Amino acid sequence: MRKYTCPCCGYKTLDNKPPGTYDICPICFWEDDWVQFDDPDYKGGANDPSLREAQRNFQTIGAYDEGSLKFVRKPNQDDEKDLEWKPLNWDN
Repeated sequence: MRKYTCPCCGYKTLDNKPPGTYDICPICFWEDDWVQFDDPDYKGGANDPSLREAQRNFQTIGAYDEGSLKFVRKPNQDDEKDLEWKPLNWDN
């Protein structure tokens, strides 16, 4: 089955093509949200931190936020990182 790229962590874990599927990534626990995909600085909706903050959090703690740590898993040999995915600029 084809998997689609999570906009937060960059792994191909989503069952449906983003944005706006509301699929939840098992690696970072980000819930795909159209509004936050379109406006990566928006806080609210499906996820409390913005997409930009969530990407930074994933790089530092391994989840989109601290409260989600108990729900995530580490990537394994079956998980594919999208080589074309790039995180947002964190300086904004």
